[in-house]
Amino acid sequence: MKEKTKRIIAFYSMISPWFIVFLVFGLYPMMYGLYLSFTNYYGFNIKKLKWMGLQNYHKVFTDSDAMYSLGRTLYVTLINVPLGVAIGLGLAMLLNRPVRGVGVYRTIFYLPSIVPALASVLMWKFIFSSNNGVLNGILNLFGIDSVNWLGYDYATTSLLIMLLWGAGGGVLINLAGLKGIPRDLYEAASIDGASPFKRTFHITVPLMTPVIFFNVIMGIIGSLQIYMQPILLNGAELLARPIQPNYLYFVHAFQQIFAFQRFAYGMALLWVLFLAILALSVVVFTTSKYWVHYETDQEG
Repeated sequence: MKEKTKRIIAFYSMISPWFIVFLVFGLYPMMYGLYLSFTNYYGFNIKKLKWMGLQNYHKVFTDSDAMYSLGRTLYVTLINVPLGVAIGLGLAMLLNRPVRGVGVYRTIFYLPSIVPALASVLMWKFIFSSNNGVLNGILNLFGIDSVNWLGYDYATTSLLIMLLWGAGGGVLINLAGLKGIPRDLYEAASIDGASPFKRTFHITVPLMTPVIFFNVIMGIIGSLQIYMQPILLNGAELLARPIQPNYLYFVHAFQQIFAFQRFAYGMALLWVLFLAILALSVVVFTTSKYWVHYETDQEG
């Protein structure tokens, strides 16, 4: 047997376990879900499915609750992603400085990203509570009336604060990117009289754009799929009328599938979300050539 053939066999042998798992637990459920989205499946009629064509997808775009939840999701994403990326990069730049005990600070800022979602939501629910909540307690100390942080007017603000609290998750990635920037660039800029502000925006930010690009993509994907935080934060009130500000798109799909047993319609909702994520990712990838700078670009 030729050496090339042996290498090919070895390659496919090593990737086959992952590939088989992906086919069985990834691709097959996705394709089966896509098929069910074109039927009238509601959980108990798997043997008597009726082909519905594009009716479920048409319903997505005519369902006022779906469109409202999509708008709220895009609103949260437009605020959460830029602020989250900026906070993560800013913290990384601070933690990249040669300060005594910086390792402790890195651990503290990274902790929110590894705290279980349930624990973090319960903590913030206690902080935002209108009855003896920590935040209202602080406001009362200054003579300010208590605020219903989880009510209609401030629900989205509370959700965004909780989401941005976990922005430290990108600190490690940003720190790795900052460590990869040659120090001699900063030294040369300092000799030329460049201020810290200019060094940041003419050296650090351009060379960090590949990392920023990655964080933007991951932030968009994560923000469009938020559902656990608003459900745990607002509880049953989230499904009350009038429809709540934190009634996000994934929450709507979750409700349709598990509360109303509208599996086919729920599958259609999720596939529309998948296409929306794909479209936004394509836009970011397409525009990245105008603002993402790689070392190979500069060498060329």
